[in-house]
Amino acid sequence: MSHAKDLKVTRKQLLAKRKEVLEGVSRAREMGSVETESGAPDIADRATSAFQREFSFSLSENEGKMLRLIDEAIARLDNGKFGMCIHCEQPIERQRLQAVPWARHCIACQELQDRGEM
Repeated sequence: MSHAKDLKVTRKQLLAKRKEVLEGVSRAREMGSVETESGAPDIADRATSAFQREFSFSLSENEGKMLRLIDEAIARLDNGKFGMCIHCEQPIERQRLQAVPWARHCIACQELQDRGEM
């Protein structure tokens, strides 16, 4: 497959993942609003409801981070820097990009970041 075609496929994957994440955020918000509206009659039900709202919020927070990573990857596609590590500026491994198209780092730099060394 040509490089241009690869980038087109990658853009399509990123946009599909972005849509999926946005739908997940929407569902989490709907679930949280239903829990809030239902009103819990006893303390155990209120605790369960609070836990579910907190869980929905954490999903939204994680999904927000994912959206940011996806949007940054799309920007890198637009500015010609897609596939380059943002730290060492070396090419990101093809298999890594196929598995995680929003990857910002090559494997070596990702390992450094995971260990807190970067």
